[in-house]
Amino acid sequence: MLPKDDSRDDDEWDIRIQKTGCAGENENLQMCFDKTKDWRACQRQLQEFKDCWRRYKNNETGVGTKRVS
Repeated sequence: MLPKDDSRDDDEWDIRIQKTGCAGENENLQMCFDKTKDWRACQRQLQEFKDCWRRYKNNETGVGTKRVS
């Protein structure tokens, strides 16, 4: 039997979300769905998460950033 580990190990998804800076938006979306059990009722939270994710992806790839020669 393995010893019990009380520390919370973040899974890969949680780690990725935290690195994006969109953890708050993701949490709001998850809380909305948990409360309503209906993604259609969470469109505002979904859009906020999508917008944040796009900003992160743009920053990660350099899209939309001005390059200095």
